[in-house]
Formats: sequence, C-alpha cells, structure tokens
Amino acid sequence: MQFTVGFLKANSGKKGEGMPVVRNPQFYFKEGFCWTLINGTRSENDLKFRLSTAGVYDVGGMSLHSVMENIISQKFIVCICNSNLISRYTESFVNFTVNFQINDARQIPIIVPTKEELMKFEALFDSAARIKKEQFSNQISINGAENRLFAIQNKLDNMVYELYGII
Repeated sequence: MQFTVGFLKANSGKKGEGMPVVRNPQFYFKEGFCWTLINGTRSENDLKFRLSTAGVYDVGGMSLHSVMENIISQKFIVCICNSNLISRYTESFVNFTVNFQINDARQIPIIVPTKEELMKFEALFDSAARIKKEQFSNQISINGAENRLFAIQNKLDNMVYELYGII
C-alpha cells in the first residue's frame, strides 16, 4: 500500500487496519518560519530563524506561522527573532539550552508594527536574502557577503531596539 499525502488526507479516520489519522490538517503545508532544534552553544552561535516552505515538520526542524499574516508577516517575525535583543531575551528568560522548541518560540514577545515599520523590516529582510542568493550563486564572495550581512545585522538590531523602546 502506497502512503501519499493525498491518501493520508482522503482516508484519515476511516475504519480499517492501518488507516491513517491526520490531526490538525489546517497546519500542514503552510509557509512560515523555522529554526533548527540544536543550535550549538547559544553564546557562540545565536539562535537563527529563517522562512520555511510549505511542508510537514517535526521536532528536529520545527515550523510556526503567524496567525495574523495580514498584519505581521513571516519576514517581520524572522527579522525580530534574528535580532540581538530577542537572542539575549530568550537566553535569559526563556531557554538557555541548545534545544529551542516550539513552546520556547511562542514565548517571544512580538510587537505589532505600523505599516511603515513593517515595510522597513521586510525591505531589510529582502536585502539580506538577496545577498545570500548572490553568495550562493557565486556572484559575491563569502567574505563580501558576511561584511554586507554584518551591516544589515547592525541596522536590524538598532531597528528592533527602537521598536521595543530600548533606544
């Protein structure tokens, strides 16, 4: 018997030996944001978030999505979560271990941005993504990409500190 996604969805809950039960199908195959469960030592290798494609994830590669997608984009959340402020916050108040799980991520305080703030964060995200694409296609060197991303990280940190009222 071949188990495809279509089979699993179509036969979920039907009676019979070996029939599947798909729980919460509304959460499958949604784009969102993710991170890797194991992150090295937190002080040396900060937790890093990224966009995730539509798929099914498990505890080794968790994924969440914004329930307010029309107000808070996945790009905005990735930016906020990749900031120095949130990294230090999660280390101090949420989880200092190398295993950062879904319930840990749910404790990250996300401020609802204005439309202007959202556009600025999304533009910064797009700049970083463009640099990584250029690096992966060998249009720029790893060192060149790292230098440009370092500047973006500094700008991101300042924007997040301002958004959270720290500066």
